[in-house]
Amino acid sequence: MTSPARPSRRRRVIIIGAVAVVVVLVVVLAGFAITGRDDDPTAAPTTPAVSGPAAPGGASTAATTAGAPPAPATTAPSPPAVTSAAPVAVAVPNLVGKNAAAARIELERLGFGDVRFGSQDEGDTEVVLPQNWTVTKQSAAAGAKVPTSTTIVLTCTRRV
Repeated sequence: MTSPARPSRRRRVIIIGAVAVVVVLVVVLAGFAITGRDDDPTAAPTTPAVSGPAAPGGASTAATTAGAPPAPATTAPSPPAVTSAAPVAVAVPNLVGKNAAAARIELERLGFGDVRFGSQDEGDTEVVLPQNWTVTKQSAAAGAKVPTSTTIVLTCTRRV
């Protein structure tokens, strides 16, 4: 008497499994449709339409080409980066007595890209949070003109 119940139970499991798979597929496809995500790396990038200068007669160039299919994307090699022959020389400000984080920001605004910190305290050997430290020495003298590519080391203390 238990034999007839097994096929209906098996059918229910198969139907529930199939419905679950369909629901997952619908959710995934809806997510792709909503976000507009495309994982195809070979697809041409899409760019928004930009209207150019007005064409003769007052019509914009975007309006005259609205029905035309987009041109195929081409991959042109990018031009090499332009670098200057010599870095700019900048006068180093006096940073002694300033907060280390503020000193770093001041140097970065002047164009110095490599600012490092050192500790003069025996118990604290690393400057982890510069905002908690005060500059006591600087590797480049105040007022000296040095290239912005120069590494500036700020010696700091927490005991002020």
